[in-house]
Amino acid sequence: MTSQRALVAAGLVLAAACSRGFSDQDAEKLVRTYIQRLIEAYRASDAQIADPVVSDRQGLKLTGLVGVKRDADLNMEAQVLELKFLSFKREAGAVLVETEERWHYRDLQIGTGKQVGEESTDSYHLRYRLAQEKGRWVVDQIEFAAPPQVGRKAAPMAIDPRVLHGLPPKGAEGEGKP
Repeated sequence: MTSQRALVAAGLVLAAACSRGFSDQDAEKLVRTYIQRLIEAYRASDAQIADPVVSDRQGLKLTGLVGVKRDADLNMEAQVLELKFLSFKREAGAVLVETEERWHYRDLQIGTGKQVGEESTDSYHLRYRLAQEKGRWVVDQIEFAAPPQVGRKAAPMAIDPRVLHGLPPKGAEGEGKP
């Protein structure tokens, strides 16, 4: 009989923990962790650094963003200058977190660390969609809640866009072959 009471008590504790759910503090911590991992991923040119805190969908997007820079022989130094949490809203199976963020970016040549192009200070009003995937809370999607304010005029991508899509550079031997 005592073991049944222990099981019931453990079940009640578990139910109370589950009903507490994913708090605003949990959501804020996840967004902050995501941002830190994103900064590290950009610096190391390795999107997998963010894998523990992103959904498969968001991870694929980051792989593309980081890969484009890496293909241009660049990595990005990013720094959060300001981060304000504006709201936390629940919807079926997700938490929406709105933020205002100010970032500073510099593109650096891989290997030399030489800055390429101009620095940029950007401002964003973002909406993070947090959801459970594979039994854990992750950043599932990020969208602009308002148009971004970008400081620099042009990105320093001195690379043939064909190369970014896995094709040989224009005029190269084998151009046009799959």
